Amino acid sequence: MLEVAAPLSVTAPVQAPPAAAEHHVSFHDVLSALNPLQYLPVLGTIYRAVTGDQIPEPLRRMGSFIVSGVLGGPVGAAINVALLAAEKITGIDLDQTGQSVLTGNRAAAAPVAGSRPAPVPAPAVAARPEPQAPPVAAWSPAQLASYGVSSTGDGTLRLADLTGADVLNTLELSRIQVAHAAYGRALGLAA
Repeated sequence: MLEVAAPLSVTAPVQAPPAAAEHHVSFHDVLSALNPLQYLPVLGTIYRAVTGDQIPEPLRRMGSFIVSGVLGGPVGAAINVALLAAEKITGIDLDQTGQSVLTGNRAAAAPVAGSRPAPVPAPAVAARPEPQAPPVAAWSPAQLASYGVSSTGDGTLRLADLTGADVLNTLELSRIQVAHAAYGRALGLAA
C-alpha cells in the first residue's frame, strides 16, 4: 500500500539551523601541536595519558605518519598506514585504548576532535578492583524441589521458616560450604 505523508502545518515554527560555534586557536593549542612528544609512536600515547594534553585526531595521525616515516623510513610509514587501516576496520583506536589503560579509566570515551579534556590527576595509589564471584546458574525447579523448597500461591519460595530470597541465599551458602569442604578434603586440610 502507498501511504501519503500528512502535509506540513503552516503554523509550525521553522527552526533556524544552529549557528556555527566559533573556534579560536590559542597559543597553547599551537604549542601542543608543535610538541614532538605528541607524535612519537608509544611515547605520545603515554605523554597524552599523563598530561591530558590532547590534539585533534587528524593532526595526530598526520604527525604520527611523518614521524614514523622519518624514524623508520618506508617501513615505518608502511607500518603506520597498516595500523591506521586496522584501526579504521576494527573501530578500535589503539591510542585511546592505551591512554585509558594508563589512566585506569577503562570505559573512557574517545574525545571529540578539537576538544581539550581536563587533565585527569593520577591516583596516589592504584586501586585494585574488587574480586567478583563467578556467575552462578539459576536454580531449576527440580533442584529446588530436591532441597524441599516449596512455593506459596503467589510464587514466594518457602523452606522451613525461610521465605523469598532468604531461601536462595541459604541454598547458596550450603552449596559454598559443601564445595569448600570438598576442596579442603582434596588438599588434605580438612578431616
